[in-house]
This record gives sequence, structure tokens and C-alpha cells, in this order.
Amino acid sequence: MEKNISITKYQLFFFMIQSQTGLGLLSLPNVVQKTAKGDGWISTLIAGVAVQIMLVIYWQLLKRFPNLIYTEITQKILGRFLGKFLNLFIYLNFIFVGGLATILFIKIINLWLLPITPGWIISILILTACIYLTISDLRMIARFFVLATSLILLLLFTSFLSWFTPKEIQYILPIGSSGFKNILLGTNNSLLAMLGFEGLLFLFPFIIDNKKGVLKTISMANIFIATFYTFFVFLTLISFSSDQLAQMREPILNLLRGITYIMVDRVDLIFLSIWIVPMSTSIIAYLFLASKSMNVDKKNYPKVVLLNGFIIFSITLIPHNDAIITLFNKYVTYLSYAVVFIIPTLLLILSFLFKKHESSESA
Repeated sequence: MEKNISITKYQLFFFMIQSQTGLGLLSLPNVVQKTAKGDGWISTLIAGVAVQIMLVIYWQLLKRFPNLIYTEITQKILGRFLGKFLNLFIYLNFIFVGGLATILFIKIINLWLLPITPGWIISILILTACIYLTISDLRMIARFFVLATSLILLLLFTSFLSWFTPKEIQYILPIGSSGFKNILLGTNNSLLAMLGFEGLLFLFPFIIDNKKGVLKTISMANIFIATFYTFFVFLTLISFSSDQLAQMREPILNLLRGITYIMVDRVDLIFLSIWIVPMSTSIIAYLFLASKSMNVDKKNYPKVVLLNGFIIFSITLIPHNDAIITLFNKYVTYLSYAVVFIIPTLLLILSFLFKKHESSESA
């Protein structure tokens, strides 16, 4: 294993956090309350449990193929033809998720910070920075993600300022009043906001430490993310009624918008300016995963990153309104569920049924 493409478990922890943290948080309270209402924070906790179950499935699969990445495991278990066919969907998923994340990123920047700046200029600025870092080796990306995580702590401090504004605990009472079905529907929306943990399927072979502690590392990262998301959803739910949340696209920013101090104004813009970095790391993660899924050698890797960056940029140029973005998000969601949940689970089952592991001969 080359030194510049290896990471430690410590760096894996922060990579998982940054790949899961992104645009979904800003609109999550609005989306979750549509079904779960005041029980949206319960939906987020259940989503964290569901992610943990998938991480255990990933762990069991990767233990059988410790030196292979996701797109190599598919070919090992299913054979070259069917494996490559599934790899195409895996690649498209990362490209489309990266494109959707960039589109939503541009939309938020246009709405809150730069209303008259053309979207294509913002797209170029975002993707240029993301491509530059993604072309770097994995260890460099991981180090940047470690530094970027410190900003999340700053965001938590900023959010504490909102506790001085009026809160109504009755907005979430009685607990469980939305019904189990609606809470589960809210869990679905929370799961989509937490996507990014599938990066483990590509990072596992590059961990240089003893892999026995990896499950604990990724579990701690998941607990952090689930707690982080639940905190913000809970904070928003006790600050606004359901009717108010239904009218807010980014309730967290609206929550901070009303906070004013003598020397500090528009805390929401301060929060968003800091949040730009976690939003960018999410795009970097998907650009990296899309490029790695193509199974190219080190020499051609920079060219592949540039190509994928151009594809994502092209996606952002497609004329889009709320209806188109909603439709695009719907189909990307279906694809993500297949790539993140269904395919890895089936691969694990088939690996046991056919007694496949890394020392087995290829099909």
C-alpha cells in the first residue's frame, strides 16, 4: 500500500463525518416535519440506528474482502460482466448525488448570499476548489477533512446562541403522537440527509492501522452525526410550529436569522459562511468516490477527476426549477437506496451462499 494513498483510523473517523455532513441538514427539519411533525427528532435517531446496521453489514462484507474496494467486490462475487454492469450504477449514483449536491449548494448561495451572481460562476468556483483537492492523494483529502471538522464545533457554538430565543416544548408534545408510520416516513428523509457513510466501502483497503478497531471508529462517527443532526432538528422543532416550518426551506438559517447582538448581526450568514466548507467536503467526497469507482490507475486518476468534475458542472448547467430538482432528487434517491443499502446487503448474502472471500478464485 502506497503511503500517500493510506489513511489512519483517526482520519477515517473525520472522513466519515465530513462525507455525511452537508446540505441535507439545512432543510431537514422542514422535510421531516411534513410527516413526523414534532416527532421528527425521533425519526433522526432511528435513521442513525439504520445507518449503524448498514455499517455492520459493510464491516462483515469488507472483512471477507479486506483489500478490495466496492467495485472490485462486485466483480469478485458476481463475475466480470454482471459486476461491471452494477459498477455503472454505482458510478452514476456518485455522479448524480455530487451533481444534486452542487445544484442545491448553488441554490442556497444564490438565495442567501449572492442573489445576482450567475449560478454557473458559483458552480465553477465550487468545483474548481473541489477538483483541486480531489486530485490530491487520499491522505491530503483526509487531512483537510480533519481540519474542516473543527468548523462543525464552531457551528455548534453558533447554534447555542439560539437558545436565548423563545422555545416552546409543547411543539413536540405528546411524544409519539404522529404515529409509528409517520415517524418511519420521517426516518426515510433523515437517512437521505445522512448518506455518505458508503464511502467506507472504498476507504477500507487504505487503512494502515489494525483493522480490528475500524467498526468502533465508524460507529463513533455515526453516533456523532446522528447526535449532531438530532440536536439541530430538535432545536428547530421547539422553536417553530409545524405551520411555520412548512413555510421555511432552510429552518436552521431562519432560526439564526433573528439573533442580533450589538457587535454581531445576521448570525445566519455567519453560520452559512462557515457551513460552506462542510458542504464542499461532501462534494469532494462524492467526486472522489465517483473517480475511485472507475478503477483507474494512479497515472490516469487526475484525468478521471477532471472528467467527473466536468460532468458534474454540466449537470449544474441544465435549466432547473423546484419541480425539476424535486424530480431529479426522487430518482437519485431510488438509485442511492439501491447502491447504498440493497447491493451491499445482497453481496454479503451471496458471499456466504457461494462461499466467496478474497482468497477465492474469481467467478
